[in-house]
Amino acid sequence: MYVETSGYVPWKDYAVKGWWVDELWTQNKLNHERYLQYAAKVRIGFITRKKQVETVQEYERAANLKLRQTAVSRRLVTLKNRFKPQVLQQLVPWSAQYVTDQLRYKFLVLRGGSRAGKSTLAKALGDPDVFNFGMPYVQTVQNATSPNLREFDNDKYGFIVFDNVNNMDFVLAHRAMIQANNDIHLLGESQTGIYAYSVWLFMVPIVITVDTSAKWRSHEPWIRENCIEICLDGPCYLPLPPVQ
Repeated sequence: MYVETSGYVPWKDYAVKGWWVDELWTQNKLNHERYLQYAAKVRIGFITRKKQVETVQEYERAANLKLRQTAVSRRLVTLKNRFKPQVLQQLVPWSAQYVTDQLRYKFLVLRGGSRAGKSTLAKALGDPDVFNFGMPYVQTVQNATSPNLREFDNDKYGFIVFDNVNNMDFVLAHRAMIQANNDIHLLGESQTGIYAYSVWLFMVPIVITVDTSAKWRSHEPWIRENCIEICLDGPCYLPLPPVQ
């Protein structure tokens, strides 16, 4: 929208105050593009206003993606298979750890070939009809060398899934954190320390999915002693019933 005046032309006949433009944008009377056009004409404070718009746009994009993802998740529910009881039974010793306080906890490794359902199973472990941990915090690791837990919130997420880990060094480089002990762990470290953040993962179940093609040695001494590994020889889910 353009600012309507009574015969006077803004910026020509009178100076426009920055806060006037801010008010119009705050009230959603200006879209982001028009607001920046006016802010550029005001000039003073333009850098700050441009950063504000970019921050709002980034948030709106993320919120929109989340809405779209949620809508797709609802559609995909009908396509999910039930997990094989014998597979879930193998996971009981791992889940039983979290009933009592311990100095450290064994993490779960779901290892299998493509389309075995390991990622779907890992993310479903918090469901009420499985182990009821709550919502998973998921990082698709692939070739990443460090965990990205900056957005992890203990009050929001019930467990962590490091999905599709391509190299066991990802685990070995963060042994204490992976054990979910009572320490506060510093992540995102750099020379300046400005990107560092802390996480506390005591008694937070940690699940790692590993493809059979990944660089992973189950008999590596530390991994052998500190994880429960479930090897999926085939699909971990039951076939869908035939459509009537």
